[in-house]
Amino acid sequence: MKCTGMIKMVQPADYLMVVLIVATVFFQSVASDPTFEPTSSSNVYIVRLRGDSVQQRVSAAATTAAADLSSNSSRFEFQPVEYAEYLKSSHDNFLAQVLAPNSYEKLYSYTYLLNALSVQLREGGDQANAIKSHPDVLFVEQESLFRKATTHTPEFLGLPYGAWQLAGGAEHAGEDIVIGMLDTGINPSHVSFSSDGYGPLKNWRGKCVLSVSFPDGSCNNKIVGAQYFAKGIMAANLFNATYDFASPLDGDGHGTHTSSIAAGNRGVPVIVRDHNYGYASGVAPRARLAIYKVIYRDGGFLSDVLAGIDQAVQDGVHVLSISLGSTSGTYGVPALNTFDVALLFAVKAGVVVVHAAGNNGPYPLSMNSFGPWVISVAAGISDRSYPNPVILKNAGAFPGAGFSAGTPDEKFYPLIYAEDAFVNSTSAYDAEYFSYCQDSAPFNARLVKGKILMCNFVEYYSGGAAAQFQAALATAKNLSAVGLIILTEPTDIGREKGSTFDPIPFYLPASFVTDANASSEILDYYKLKTKKNKTGYIYEFGAYARLTDSREASFKVEAPQVSSFSARGPVYANTVTSVIADVLKPDILAPGNQIWGAWSPAGIDMNGYSGQEFALLSGTSMATPHIAGVVALLRQRHPEWCVSAIQSAILTSATQEDTRRRRLLAQQPSTNASLLLGPGTPFDFGYGAVNPTAALDPGLAFLTEYQDHINFLCTLPGADANTVQDATGGTCRTHPGARSSDLNVPSITIANLIGTRTVRRVVTNVADWEETYTSAVHHPGGVVVAVSPAVFTIKPGGTVTFRVTFRAASTVQSFTFGSVIWTGSNSHVVHMPLSVSANSVTG
Repeated sequence: MKCTGMIKMVQPADYLMVVLIVATVFFQSVASDPTFEPTSSSNVYIVRLRGDSVQQRVSAAATTAAADLSSNSSRFEFQPVEYAEYLKSSHDNFLAQVLAPNSYEKLYSYTYLLNALSVQLREGGDQANAIKSHPDVLFVEQESLFRKATTHTPEFLGLPYGAWQLAGGAEHAGEDIVIGMLDTGINPSHVSFSSDGYGPLKNWRGKCVLSVSFPDGSCNNKIVGAQYFAKGIMAANLFNATYDFASPLDGDGHGTHTSSIAAGNRGVPVIVRDHNYGYASGVAPRARLAIYKVIYRDGGFLSDVLAGIDQAVQDGVHVLSISLGSTSGTYGVPALNTFDVALLFAVKAGVVVVHAAGNNGPYPLSMNSFGPWVISVAAGISDRSYPNPVILKNAGAFPGAGFSAGTPDEKFYPLIYAEDAFVNSTSAYDAEYFSYCQDSAPFNARLVKGKILMCNFVEYYSGGAAAQFQAALATAKNLSAVGLIILTEPTDIGREKGSTFDPIPFYLPASFVTDANASSEILDYYKLKTKKNKTGYIYEFGAYARLTDSREASFKVEAPQVSSFSARGPVYANTVTSVIADVLKPDILAPGNQIWGAWSPAGIDMNGYSGQEFALLSGTSMATPHIAGVVALLRQRHPEWCVSAIQSAILTSATQEDTRRRRLLAQQPSTNASLLLGPGTPFDFGYGAVNPTAALDPGLAFLTEYQDHINFLCTLPGADANTVQDATGGTCRTHPGARSSDLNVPSITIANLIGTRTVRRVVTNVADWEETYTSAVHHPGGVVVAVSPAVFTIKPGGTVTFRVTFRAASTVQSFTFGSVIWTGSNSHVVHMPLSVSANSVTG
């Protein structure tokens, strides 16, 4: 395979506003918590026993000592070391009593926080049952895998024992591959971008633009280049020198975050407000970064973006990660807009382009990425979550969000609602506004002190959600509240049950209840338990709650799932005529929900993370650098592969199942957005969830060249030979009757099937051995599909042509979905999604 050479791209400056594709829209609809308990084949069990731990005994001894002092009595002093040894001995005696000799091995005695032990059982289930039935046993749990949480997604994607291992380990994963980041710049002092252990990069043509805010030393052997492009935004008088910085320095945080996801160093501790959330790693931790700052806190312009793309290709990046998109929409043929054509030229030059699908989901036709020459990335939920429930006394628990310590001592504390805590002079007219707790002045501090304050949340607060939360926290702290609960009113975004919020760190025990129904139930409980006299004065606080430490991750989410905000297909071939394109978009699903990444302390866009080194964000912006990192791993493994081979490998190896081997689900699926959670389709997740290790060895590849993309453009309605030549300089070389579905991609999309249509595909064997492939067809609804040949044998480097014939068996007039799956004799599996709208049975 041979990739086309590099070209220099020059385009007129077209002033279209663009924005970051990050879900700083804090809310996305999710289903009620679908969880599962991970199973384990381990024979190790954790056994909790009756009796105090050391810590419990110390607390009890302290209480006793205080009582003794007041009564002048004298008792023996508690000895923690001796007590711990006593517990260890009791554990040994317990096991010897319950289990046969030589049938087990005690691993640990836990004595300080728990009175517990871990034991490996050599005879399995019967022994476990014997332990469970013993009267001294409180609880038995089979051991499960715990991960220190952060950019946990490398583990979720199977990189440590898959793609990284094939690269020679994480210390080599992505070596000498340059990822170009078109974003808001970078924080060069962050440890995620330290160059320790990196040597010089050969044949690199990029440069480092220095300034007072980006001094000498900002670039290194990790950040191999950094430039900024701001002429467009300056021309529009929207550049703010105070926080935008006329340098590659990131004044927002977004670019630092995405850069660390793609190629941040491995093993970096994620510490936010003095709490360690785990250890971070980029997907390709040894890849180099080239920074092209083209967008700023308040947006950017296409002229600057094009300059960044152009410079990146000239510099010699291997992959472009682009987490931004136009806000103005596209008129006419989207694939012919300047931005998409520039990306086509980048691909022609041998650069793999990875582009965010957009955050306009969940409704159909909401994509922000169109060209089949780019990898358009949808955002999914990984298996990690941070539960922060509000636990009511004798009334259940209600899910919430936010990072904070729990209320002290795991005790229940009285609740007080903001509207019941005002000073007497507060008018009823002002009460609703003051219930948002943005100022402590209207409150009676005596009433709030020592209680959990409940405040309302309004979606459209002018300062943004994070700012509203920070003000409410300050109010609660000033009033000496022990905690804070923020309730979602039915009139705002919480009217859709299941709305969620990207957690931000709270410096007080706090939880944001994002579900309006849950908020109503909490208020109902409060009103039932709180006693008032006829004047409304509270004479008995009977509603109690507690909050848990929400900074520890849970790994029980059924995953991946398509995030509700992730943009959905299909895409328009022509927006004027509303003709749907014969192209599958998005292409691939990657983790993009609640992702930890490096942050810029200079960033002021996210109030909850101001001054911090890491932040947790959601968006297709976060999903995109995951795929850019995967591309880096593929380019390292297969330097001879051209762009379409890499793209094909990522797509055909994707999985359509979740961690429980069930069909991928989507929050508010595009086929029925009224469902909170339902079966996804290719218009939700593309080819499926990325599988980096499988992509390294895909078996077959669907290859395309630049001319194939020109021919594709020539088949789009509203695009004739002159239009295409004007936009691209290319010449149409299509045959009579050519259709856009003829493009040799690993899927087939037919937006208007009338009667019968046959589509041709050519595959190349990129494996090192001959292999026989057999097809299996899953027919879309109302469509009969035939594949010819159904079986073929292909030599290394050889090509095979096959045809897929579609016959409309009934008139459906909406998209239905199926697939052709090619299974090879050497275990390769190649998946081809089918998306067809059968509009007439006769042609």
